[in-house]
Amino acid sequence: MKTKILLVLIFICQFVFSQIKNEKEERITESEFPEAAIAVVNNLPDDCKRLKFYKETDGEKQSFEVKFKYNRKRYSLEFSEDGVIEDLEVLTKFKTINEEKKSKIEDYFKSRFNKYKLIKVQKQFVYHEKLDALSFANDILNNTSTEAPNFEIIAEVKTNKKRDIREFTFDESGTFVNFRILNPTSYEHVLY
Repeated sequence: MKTKILLVLIFICQFVFSQIKNEKEERITESEFPEAAIAVVNNLPDDCKRLKFYKETDGEKQSFEVKFKYNRKRYSLEFSEDGVIEDLEVLTKFKTINEEKKSKIEDYFKSRFNKYKLIKVQKQFVYHEKLDALSFANDILNNTSTEAPNFEIIAEVKTNKKRDIREFTFDESGTFVNFRILNPTSYEHVLY
């Protein structure tokens, strides 16, 4: 009986911890970036400014990210350890999202939380290996992509006197997909 209870407790603890994002981001030099990723970065438009390179660790997963500005917008291009693009995110304002999608997202927050405050909103374009990596990035940068973005939103939410900062993902139609609680120590970098 004690063994069964212990196993249930271990399972519950693993589920709870898997929902917390303990992301650590550290600035690195371009030479520490994967070669395949550098090939993509070097072929971005010449107008890309303020390129900053990062190594990101989230539990056991490690990835690389380059952040930059292009046409007055802030972008984040994430790569796997092998240098394969995972996604391209662009910082946006909530008010610029299509009304129907924006309404679905607002309804989600209003129906689940006593209070909420949006901190950061990004359009997230997920890379599919059927696409050419450079074309994928350039199409998004030049607003010619036919890919519909997901929305990644960091929000402070309040439920029953408990406040959390969470990272929410909504699909291209504004439907809730998932969330992770942000660990306050891993949150410092999210404001870009």
